[in-house]
Amino acid sequence: MPHRIGRSAIPPLHRPWDPDDSPDFHASRLLLLLAECGSQPGPHIAGRTKLAKLDFFLRYPIFLERAHRALADEVHHETAFRASMPEEVEAPMIRYRFGPWDPRYRQFLAFLAARELITVTTSHKPERVRLTAKGKQAAATLAAMDEFRPIVMRCHAMRGNLADWSGTDLKDLVYRLFPAEVAELAYHQEIRP
Repeated sequence: MPHRIGRSAIPPLHRPWDPDDSPDFHASRLLLLLAECGSQPGPHIAGRTKLAKLDFFLRYPIFLERAHRALADEVHHETAFRASMPEEVEAPMIRYRFGPWDPRYRQFLAFLAARELITVTTSHKPERVRLTAKGKQAAATLAAMDEFRPIVMRCHAMRGNLADWSGTDLKDLVYRLFPAEVAELAYHQEIRP
């Protein structure tokens, strides 16, 4: 059982730290995703389906590399992205109704909104998750840190291609390219490369 100091949990000394257990880690990744891949003005991402599918490619660099290869083959040009450490998945996702999903998205977005780093506008269909000025500053700080360089590189690899697609188009691409790993997986099962 973790020891508690204030509101944060400290794992027992015998258990290594797992980034998937950290809301800060997930919040940081989502801030970078919004800043680097969001549509203008904003930047913003329209819809949780799109947010989840772009986040899927951030979390699974091997799938991002495979998507780039497939897209390059379809349009007959070479892909510039090569995944570093393609086996590494710091935060796995599960298969849900519309493909890759993390049931904690509502928690992560509330975490960011409570800190005034994003706004979530539900008056639009689909909803829009937009960075605030404070969120842009936080994302710029994170982007300058060496620890986040792999995530920033993956975001840059999605600009001008996957980041411009709709959530539905991204879902269809994931199902088409990864039938065994995602499309044929039972609901609530962890996605593995």
